[in-house]
Amino acid sequence: MVRARSAPSDSLMCVTVEFVISNRGRRHMRLGGFSFYAEKVFPEKNKVRWRCTRRTCRAYAHTLHDRIFALSNVHTHAPPHDPPAPAAAAATLAARAKLVLDA
Repeated sequence: MVRARSAPSDSLMCVTVEFVISNRGRRHMRLGGFSFYAEKVFPEKNKVRWRCTRRTCRAYAHTLHDRIFALSNVHTHAPPHDPPAPAAAAATLAARAKLVLDA
């Protein structure tokens, strides 16, 4: 979880940041349901520039040691729906099977 101060007030804003591995084996960052890829890596400073995975979206983030220090989280699209968790999918399947067996 990352805490960032907003400029106009002293209230803290909490944003959940998650680093995941994509289907192609690359490191992605999830931020509020949106996915970002590492556009540019600066290894000497442990700094990464992230871009939204949608080509036409201009949202970006900059991290230093995996902590966000710059963010433009204005997306031109809605967040994608995540697939249901395996446990939830199994429960749904079990409920459907029970309905079929009970009928």
